[in-house]
Amino acid sequence: MKIHDPSSQAMQKDYEISDIERLMGKKDWKSYDDVINWLKQEGDEDRRFTPGEVQHMIDDFSRIQSKGVAFVHDPEQLYQKLKSSR
Repeated sequence: MKIHDPSSQAMQKDYEISDIERLMGKKDWKSYDDVINWLKQEGDEDRRFTPGEVQHMIDDFSRIQSKGVAFVHDPEQLYQKLKSSR
């Protein structure tokens, strides 16, 4: 029986506002597509994001994009929109 499984914890970890701030500071994003594609291609390689954080961000960005939410650059507003989309 595993008492502590770091890989399982890493997959379940959700992102926080500091992760959105870090993400939005990486590039001059133009659209949710830009962000989603970067997360899919390079998100797991960024050592500051856990696999779970990357997956949660992909899911939430995809959700607000499909709902037609206007692209937001401000990390605080964006974080609120992402979390409230669940």
